Amino acid sequence: MQQYKITPHKSLDTINKIISIITKKERGAYLRFGDGEMNHMMGIASMENRHNTNFDIEMRESVCIDDPNYLKGVCLMCNKYGLLEEKMWPANHEFPSHMCDQYFNLICNIRNKVLTEYYTFVAFNFYLTTYPEKSFPLMKNIRDLCLKNSVIFIGNKNINKNVIELMFGEKYFLIECPPKNSYSDINNIESKLISSLNMNDNYKVVIVCCGATTEPLTKRIWKTNNIKCNYFMLDFGSIIDALSGNNSRQYLIETNFNGNIYCDNFKKYIDK
Repeated sequence: MQQYKITPHKSLDTINKIISIITKKERGAYLRFGDGEMNHMMGIASMENRHNTNFDIEMRESVCIDDPNYLKGVCLMCNKYGLLEEKMWPANHEFPSHMCDQYFNLICNIRNKVLTEYYTFVAFNFYLTTYPEKSFPLMKNIRDLCLKNSVIFIGNKNINKNVIELMFGEKYFLIECPPKNSYSDINNIESKLISSLNMNDNYKVVIVCCGATTEPLTKRIWKTNNIKCNYFMLDFGSIIDALSGNNSRQYLIETNFNGNIYCDNFKKYIDK
């Protein structure tokens, strides 16, 4: 690895980069390639999606796009790859070095070139659970940007709507997706998303919470030439479930995260 100049971006840098792109109303995306996404790159089913050859192909295609505003969050969570942060440990985002080696080599082989710049895939997950008070001004910044622009939310119908409104504002267009195996409905989701993006030429912030399907969906939108507005595709990930009171992930149990308390305190912060 020393023969290449590798530029990793940790949680705060990642969130600030996202805020910067949206502030400038540039086209952009933040994707999260975790272990489930890596499974699909290897042709293996993930926890939320059954095996599908086309899904696996699209997952590989999504990690091959290179653009300064196409932010690839990857699960290289160890010191060797520069994404391990203070207050991370095994079961709380830290990955073994040998697993990170496997994932890094997999990505580079798929791309047929080295991945030289990447972002953490747990920016929001880690910052909200570990530094909640420090995360408040960052999330308020994102919320304020959502209020100034048009918001599209893609997620399953079980997500608490009050949480969506608290974090991203009350005015949003909702596109529902299945809670599992959402790739089976990706054509329908894509069609609705393109129609929503093209309703007007306003800048759009697209909050995507549909598991591993997010990456193929984002790739499709990025490669679509008939979208008339600029947008940012934001993979907000499983932290939205935690804010809704569903502590289904190990890192949430490890950090004793309470989504209701976070939301109550965030509401007090934005109401000051």
